[in-house]
Amino acid sequence: MAVGQDRGAAAHEPEKYSGEDLVAAMDNAAHELLRNRGDVTQAARQIVVGAISVIPPATDAGISLVEHDRTVRSYAPSSVVVDELDRLQNELGEGPCLDAIHQETRVEIPDMAAETRWPRWAAAARERGVGSLLSFQLFARDGSAGALNLYALGVDAFDSDAHHLGGLFAAHAAVTVFGVQEIAHLTRALDSRDEIGQAKGILMERFTMTADQAFALLVRTSSETNVKLASVAHFLAAQATERATATAED
Repeated sequence: MAVGQDRGAAAHEPEKYSGEDLVAAMDNAAHELLRNRGDVTQAARQIVVGAISVIPPATDAGISLVEHDRTVRSYAPSSVVVDELDRLQNELGEGPCLDAIHQETRVEIPDMAAETRWPRWAAAARERGVGSLLSFQLFARDGSAGALNLYALGVDAFDSDAHHLGGLFAAHAAVTVFGVQEIAHLTRALDSRDEIGQAKGILMERFTMTADQAFALLVRTSSETNVKLASVAHFLAAQATERATATAED
C-alpha cells in the first residue's frame, strides 16, 4: 500500500490551512489529553489526525518515540506504511529517528530517491510511495527522543509555510506527549507508593514489627531476590486482596 492511499484523491490536493484550523486541531488534542490522562497513544492519535488535516501536503503522519535501547516505537501511525517505516528503522539499524533526530530539531528528506544518509530505509520508503519527509524533534534527553513525522507523496513537497506550521504543531505535540508521559509516570509512582504502604501494613501485622522494620524487610527482600521494591509490594498487596476476597466469598 502506498502512503496516503487510503485517503483517496483528496489527499493529493489538500485544502489550504488556516489559523482557525490550527487552533481547532490543537484544542482537540488538548481536550483529548485531559480525557485520556496517561494514554500516550490516544494523545498521539489526535496530534496525527490534526497534523494531516492542517499541514499540506502531508498525506500521512506519525509520532515516533526512541527508547534508551535505540528501539523506535510508533504511536498512532496514520497508515500501515508509517508503522512499517518505523519498524524498518529497527530492522535496518538506520533512519532519521535513530540518528539525526537526537541532534537536530528538524530533519527533512526532500527526495527519497536521492537520500544518501539512510539509503536502505529511504529506498524502502520510496517503494511504499513516499516522496519526501519532514520530521520535527519533540524532545531529546537521557538517550531517548521523540519526533513528529510528516510524509508526502511528491518530491520537495514541504514549502516554508509547511515548515513554519509544522514547527508550531510540533511544539504543541511535544507538550502534549511529554505531559501524558509525566502523568503516566506520576500515576505509577502514586500507585507504587500506595502498594508499598499496604505491604508495610501487612508485614507489621503479620510479624508484629514497626513501620521502619517492615520497610527494611521489603528492601532486603527486593535486594536478595533481585525484584524491584514496587513489585515485591504489589505481590504482597495482591496476595492480601486474594485472601480477603476468598474469605468474603466463604
